[in-house]
Amino acid sequence: NASPICMTRDFRLFILLPTAAFLLGNVVLIGGGGDLLLGDLVFRLQGSEWQMRDAWITNQLIHDQGRNLVAALLLALLSAIALSYFKQPMRPYRKGLYYVLVAALISVAIVNLMKEYSALDCPWDLARYGGEKTFISLFDPRLEGQSPGACFPAGHASGAYCWLGLFFLARHFKPQWRFKALGGVVTLGVIFGVAQQLRGAHFISHDLWTLYICWMSACLCYFFLFRMKPMR
Repeated sequence: NASPICMTRDFRLFILLPTAAFLLGNVVLIGGGGDLLLGDLVFRLQGSEWQMRDAWITNQLIHDQGRNLVAALLLALLSAIALSYFKQPMRPYRKGLYYVLVAALISVAIVNLMKEYSALDCPWDLARYGGEKTFISLFDPRLEGQSPGACFPAGHASGAYCWLGLFFLARHFKPQWRFKALGGVVTLGVIFGVAQQLRGAHFISHDLWTLYICWMSACLCYFFLFRMKPMR
């Protein structure tokens, strides 16, 4: 088991610091109106319409084909788990592969559950951006007579960020790969998130919440399954 010193250090690094950054981001984006400022800028740069909503690069390539990429990653993971039962060299990694799968499924489940109950609207639905609905913030009550949306947190970005468990998998088995794994997942998440913001599907805080949910799911599952053992 990891020593108390290691646990304390890892708790600060992987739990407290990300949580502090998450809270600060919410203060700026939701409390300070950063969401609307950035949304206004993106909308204005597109000629006060969501020109990128149905563009090939944001819709067909990043959104639609992005889903296919996530499905391919899931298939590759399931195949690796299956191989671990037949290939001796794969067996030491079986627990880690299951960990990545469980962390990813928990992340996506939480995001989808929050989308169901948060009832926030997409920017393209708001009167501010040519839609019909009045903007309400995350902590505002739903306006009477206004149907609930289902745009918070960011669902498409969760298809990328749910793989943050790959960072901890690499940290545990191949520490020299951990930052490559982290960089790849975050880069894909940013691409998915920016594309959706350009389409008018999300505010940036929607992606911040998704990133935090996926990070905490990956981190807490790793704490539980591996007791955050120090890198070799």
